[in-house]
Amino acid sequence: MALSFDNKEEVLEAAISGLPRVAEAIVAIPAEARARALVATEDSYRQTARNLDYGETEVQEWVAAIMFRLRAEVAAQELAEQKNKSENNAQSFVTPSAA
Repeated sequence: MALSFDNKEEVLEAAISGLPRVAEAIVAIPAEARARALVATEDSYRQTARNLDYGETEVQEWVAAIMFRLRAEVAAQELAEQKNKSENNAQSFVTPSAA
């Protein structure tokens, strides 16, 4: 069953709106597994676009754009996580009487 244009757009918009949650899941796994997770995610998005009957050029463009956004979101979350860890470590050096 082919999806209508509106339904296709809804699926793609849902994928885009879910990027922060996908990034959060990727950041939660060990760093050495993140590259594989990104590849698997890219494959999943590619298959979704193909299932929506987009042409191969559209698929490649859409996947490239969404993966760019996902990688940026992963990087931002990793940076925030590192910042939180360093702040927590710095706070542990403060003596209770100084706080």
